Amino acid sequence: MQLKHIFSFFLLVTVLAACKKDNNTPEADVFYAVSISGYDVTFTNTTTGAVSYKWDFGDSTTSTEASPVHTYPGKGKYVPTLYATTKEGRVTEASTVVYIAKSSPVKLDDSTLSDWDNVTTSETISGAGETYFKKSKIDYDANYIYFYFEMNSNKNNGDIFDFYLDTDNDATTGLLTGTFPDGGYDVLLEGGVLANWFDVYNHSGAQDAFSFQPTGVAEFYTVGTVVQDGTTLKFEMRLVRSKIKGLAATKAFRVGIQTTKSDWSATLGNMPNANQSSILVNFE
Repeated sequence: MQLKHIFSFFLLVTVLAACKKDNNTPEADVFYAVSISGYDVTFTNTTTGAVSYKWDFGDSTTSTEASPVHTYPGKGKYVPTLYATTKEGRVTEASTVVYIAKSSPVKLDDSTLSDWDNVTTSETISGAGETYFKKSKIDYDANYIYFYFEMNSNKNNGDIFDFYLDTDNDATTGLLTGTFPDGGYDVLLEGGVLANWFDVYNHSGAQDAFSFQPTGVAEFYTVGTVVQDGTTLKFEMRLVRSKIKGLAATKAFRVGIQTTKSDWSATLGNMPNANQSSILVNFE
């Protein structure tokens, strides 16, 4: 669930004894930290006064390691509990809640595109008549939306990309356009994404009006690996869901992508094909 493309957070658990007070038998002081990376959770145990430990991870599995790393079976809410036992046999327990969201295999800092081989849930192959775009893939996790493109182009061309986003998956809001039907496009991302400029615009006014207002949002996208394979350009990128109107809370969104030459003189291509329904992505 972070910058490695997996969201990450840090939780410190401190708890009082979950058993009856016994003034004659000291209890352990239970402390542990929780760090989540995808489905992997690292439990860092700094408890004092205990000689043995048992972890119940809340998914029907346990461990007697002091500071285990546990892989959860999937997304969901889990309640792990640590049982700390003193040399006198007194047991103190501490529980917390961890939330495991969908993770993505995509990593933008690994200098390869091979991780996209494991993404098959949202793949679009261009149809007849489309000569610019070849293929796109989309994946997501709690924080980001990831894109992969293959196209007939060259990075040095500085092609301009327009991402039309229906961020609430509601055709009664946002721009209506025949290029990408079945969506009302609330957000436009526009710029030479491989030429280091890209901007966010929000739609306003009537649905038949191409009226997008600049937002000034910064640091909302990151480009990862770029590969020039002969005449085929391949690259990956991600969008920060919380930076773009509606993407943090929505259960689904639509996207249509159009490219033009760097001097705006001609349209180069559409993903998906023009006049086809935009790409629908459902969040789990």
